[in-house]
Amino acid sequence: MPPIFLHMAMARDVAQRLGGSPVMAQPGAYFLGSTSPDIRVLTRWERERTHFFDLAVTAHQDSVAAMFAEHSHLADAANLDPAPAAWVAGYIGHLALDETWITAVYRPHFGQLSALGGGAQANIMDRVLQYELDRRRREDPELSTGIRSALESCSLAFDVGFLDSETLKRWLDVAIDITRHPPTWDRFKFQGGRHLRGSGLESDDAIDRFVQEIPDVLERTIRHVSTAHIDAYIEQASERALEAAERFFGRR
Repeated sequence: MPPIFLHMAMARDVAQRLGGSPVMAQPGAYFLGSTSPDIRVLTRWERERTHFFDLAVTAHQDSVAAMFAEHSHLADAANLDPAPAAWVAGYIGHLALDETWITAVYRPHFGQLSALGGGAQANIMDRVLQYELDRRRREDPELSTGIRSALESCSLAFDVGFLDSETLKRWLDVAIDITRHPPTWDRFKFQGGRHLRGSGLESDDAIDRFVQEIPDVLERTIRHVSTAHIDAYIEQASERALEAAERFFGRR
């Protein structure tokens, strides 16, 4: 699923389309929320606990509806203070982006029923594509600086119920650090390490050699998925995140 900086960048895009939305009155909380489903990196929880989506289920799932069904106190922005409302708006946007990636990109192009069959090489290609989309957004230094400034000004004096403030503070430090990563491939071997080792690249030297081959892998991956499908994902995911935010704020 999309890396963290890409989530924050697309959250910024959605906020601009909301127009007059309270999310940009609390931008730090909003951007933090847009990364928070991935807080399981710290908590070591199972994915379903923060993403409200079971990867093993191929039938239709609505992760935003599932979240609000489980945590109904978060479902109505009118009942929340501005900061937690902005955080929830970012959070459900993340869920919409991930859900769209799974259903529109991963499963048809890389999953078990795709032409690539969901194997280790398919998963590496999926990760390479995700990283490249993230890297492209990092090429805008003003975007990185703006998001980082918002995060650094974020107040965590709010309670969302299923995540305590101390864990959110630790995660805020992670999100801030991520905005400092340059738009290079240097960190891919860390972010994609599990998939690389699962494909038979067991040594650090083998992984380093693979990193040198990434331009060719990326070219094959984009050709496999097609630029049109990648652009369609960006548009569809952004629209779903926007719809989720508008429903949350009572605009739909």
